[in-house]
Amino acid sequence: MTFTQKFIQSAIIIAFAIVLGFFIWKWESITWENHYFSWSWDVFQSDKIEEAKKMIVEKYYHFSEKKKEEIEDGMVSAMVRSLGDKHSDYFPPKEAKDFDEVLRWDFEGIGAVIDATSRGIALRKVFPSSPAEKAWLVHGDILTHVGEISMIWLSTEEAVKKIRWPKWSKVTLTYLHGEKYESKKTDVIRDTIIIPSTYEKILTGGTIGYMEVAFFGEHTEREFATSLKNLTNSWAKAIILDFRNNGGGYLESAVGILSFLLDPGSTAVITRENDPTKTEKYTTTEVTWWERKIPIVMMINNLSASATEIVAWALQDYDRAVIIGEKSYGKWSVQTPFILSDGSMLKITIGRWYTPKDRSIDKSAITPDVFVPLTEKDIFGWYDRQLEWAKQVIERLTKWEAVEMIKKDTKELLTTP
Repeated sequence: MTFTQKFIQSAIIIAFAIVLGFFIWKWESITWENHYFSWSWDVFQSDKIEEAKKMIVEKYYHFSEKKKEEIEDGMVSAMVRSLGDKHSDYFPPKEAKDFDEVLRWDFEGIGAVIDATSRGIALRKVFPSSPAEKAWLVHGDILTHVGEISMIWLSTEEAVKKIRWPKWSKVTLTYLHGEKYESKKTDVIRDTIIIPSTYEKILTGGTIGYMEVAFFGEHTEREFATSLKNLTNSWAKAIILDFRNNGGGYLESAVGILSFLLDPGSTAVITRENDPTKTEKYTTTEVTWWERKIPIVMMINNLSASATEIVAWALQDYDRAVIIGEKSYGKWSVQTPFILSDGSMLKITIGRWYTPKDRSIDKSAITPDVFVPLTEKDIFGWYDRQLEWAKQVIERLTKWEAVEMIKKDTKELLTTP
């Protein structure tokens, strides 16, 4: 076969592959569109639903007494529940407003992060200058009563509804304090709580910085940058990032934080939706004033979720930090809120995210490089075992030991604090 013949044959093969690829792509797009529209039409316009609706309208004894909004809220809520996805939800107008306040971390209450336990509602964090702090409540205290209402066996969500109330309202809190669970009472006057997403300090010794990132809000990237500047201006040579109890927030804020920790142009996270054309790769941007090579340890626990997991998994994929603590929550999906015409809101899962190395976590949790379980002494605020381990690891990192090496032999070289 001559060179010309080989050239023509290769050109034909390449052209055929291009045409075939185009038709495959087109077929997948058509198939996806047909599947989506036919599926949605069949479900929401089915004979069964029409039959049930007709039966309820005609036969339910008190139907004429029902308000239109009440029926609508119930139907939409039922549709969302039928998805079987605990991260998708429906909020009527009033609850949608409350949810928006939570996203902004601007609400009225006592100013504490809480968690349900068998003894009552534990305070996991008390914010500086909050009504809770002014009433001398501290991390580890356990609320047993809010006014006359018992907090025992309530879920965290139920407790929030009992504790949160308009500003200037007064409430008497009964709580257990200290290792002996001494019962105490205090009066708290609720106020507007505006919470910064980051808090930083220099640890004892003067060269190790500590930063807590409480959530991922609209201003978290800017506040993270300010905290980094404060730490570096205080001559911190390494930083412990505390993402424990951080349930996440805006994905863009997670990418913004990773821009300070990874090289510019690094893949931070990949998201995929039903429509294959909407796959998106988020990459880090250039931050000229910040030294990215500073040693980092990141702390997580089983309440670390969503955007926190995006940051942790990216740092693991790039061997950029040592992750310490407990397994994360395991939230792999991406939600978007959609405001409806009456002010109500649908928060539904629109896709899932993948790590920079394109790994699907598929509902699994992040396993820390150094697993440090907590005892009751740690949980109720009398000691912080995970932070003590983090200090030991960061000391090794400041000696420019490789992250990969520390991950391999930390368990052998660290002693229990």
